[in-house]
Amino acid sequence: MAEEHAARRARAQEKIAAWGVDAFLITSLVNVRYLTGLVSSNAALLLPACAPAVLATDSRYEETARRDCPDVELVVARFIEPALATLAVSRGLALLGFEAHVMTVEQHEDLASLDGAPTLAPSGRIIEELRMVKDETEIALLARACAITDEAFSAILTGIAPGRTERDFAVLLERAMIDHGGEAPAFDSIVASGPNGAIPHHAPGDRPFAAGDLITIDCGARGTAGTTRT
Repeated sequence: MAEEHAARRARAQEKIAAWGVDAFLITSLVNVRYLTGLVSSNAALLLPACAPAVLATDSRYEETARRDCPDVELVVARFIEPALATLAVSRGLALLGFEAHVMTVEQHEDLASLDGAPTLAPSGRIIEELRMVKDETEIALLARACAITDEAFSAILTGIAPGRTERDFAVLLERAMIDHGGEAPAFDSIVASGPNGAIPHHAPGDRPFAAGDLITIDCGARGTAGTTRT
């Protein structure tokens, strides 16, 4: 998907240039994945308005990043946001936008206290706005995630029987989604039986199904890079 990720970064750069900053520091892990393909618990992306992107992650994900993002410059550091901010200044990118809805106050203070710190400009949800319009790859992934969810749910319907607990059925359902090709559940599954169906976002518990119960189930599979909810 390297070409798709490059196309997404190009669309993002158009928005960054129109916004008037030199570069955008992206710290949302979902947005980093959307723009590079890297799945990581510690990653950030420096996206200049008119220059190639720079991806940062720590040593745990270095090999994965080099494998999955070969077209993006990589910085390996423990503290990724300061590393990218310092790099931005060294490259003349003094006005740096950031995801104000993601970055913590502590992270902001750390960046602002750097020697020669960039000027930090809080942004709107630029990448989220791009993500609202799905490209062909995303649509295909969503369709696949829907199919996985449907196949998994159909396969375990017979598991709904008196005596089985909500938690047991949730585990059965999530295992089926993985067995049918899902990467993982897209979110915590909801299985709410009887009176628990009236509780929004009920966490599956030890209540056993009883004859005549109405059961509320909210589940979805995550594919390689897409999710669905049913």
